[in-house]
Amino acid sequence: MSAGSDRTSRQSVILEVLRSSSVQTQAQLARELRRRRISATQATISRDLRQLRVARVPAAEGLRYLPPAEDPDAEARLVAALAAQLKSLEVVGSFVVLRTLPGAAPVVASAVDGLALEDLAGSVAGDDTVFLLARSGGGAKSVGRHLQAAQTRRAIWS
Repeated sequence: MSAGSDRTSRQSVILEVLRSSSVQTQAQLARELRRRRISATQATISRDLRQLRVARVPAAEGLRYLPPAEDPDAEARLVAALAAQLKSLEVVGSFVVLRTLPGAAPVVASAVDGLALEDLAGSVAGDDTVFLLARSGGGAKSVGRHLQAAQTRRAIWS
């Protein structure tokens, strides 16, 4: 099993644990993972929680970890946003620059953020431009290909 698939499996279990019980600390989460025969250091758990966009929120019992809402329609929302709003896409170094119709950049950025792409570090939206920062030049190319494929799917489905 590759490191990527180990991470994917571990992160899936983390989400399952957080959705099924109230977890207040990383130590508690580590215990739950060990119970499921998954070994992970505190640093790995911390990185996983950040990558999964897990929030730590107040609850009756104190602070607890809250996983992001499941969004099975994230890809469909992206396809629709790109089809209706995207004018151009350009990969420049570690950036993907999206040009949209005036006022549409926040909608497109939100749709891209909803995918939680592993290669994407973050996004900034203006009025008609979205800057996507990838974790590497290769990551930017991967994000660009994903967005181009999503735009093509819409064109094919139309």
